Amino acid sequence: MGLHWHPQEPGASVGRGPANLDALCVLFDEEGCVVEVVHPGRPSNANGSVLHTGDSPTGASEWDDERIFVFLEALPDSVDALAFVVTSANGHVFSEVPGASCHVSDRITEREWIRLDLAALGKHREHWVATLRRDPAGWQISPGAQAVK
Repeated sequence: MGLHWHPQEPGASVGRGPANLDALCVLFDEEGCVVEVVHPGRPSNANGSVLHTGDSPTGASEWDDERIFVFLEALPDSVDALAFVVTSANGHVFSEVPGASCHVSDRITEREWIRLDLAALGKHREHWVATLRRDPAGWQISPGAQAVK
């Protein structure tokens, strides 16, 4: 998953500082219970099969500001599903964050499965972007739930 946004113009974010978005990956077991959460403060799950590239507090990168890599073949058997989530770390709603977007892609083929313009989500601060679920035929991806206020 890749997350990108543009730095805000000086003075555009009075009181809260510049927009800071965070990418998270939530790992679930078969019953839907959370096993682990990978985020900027915890950049890897226990066995290293999910890796976060680290926090980008400003959105100053030309490409993805934050990335999460998932090595599906290395995930523990206890992990049945993954959810990719974007949150606003300092309270900005997505419509206030210039250029805010995210995508879920295959890191080998670079095939993009899901792309989302976060700014179009308006007054939301969190969004469940996509779910990867293990099934007998392999892993299946579906768009996430809904934006959360």
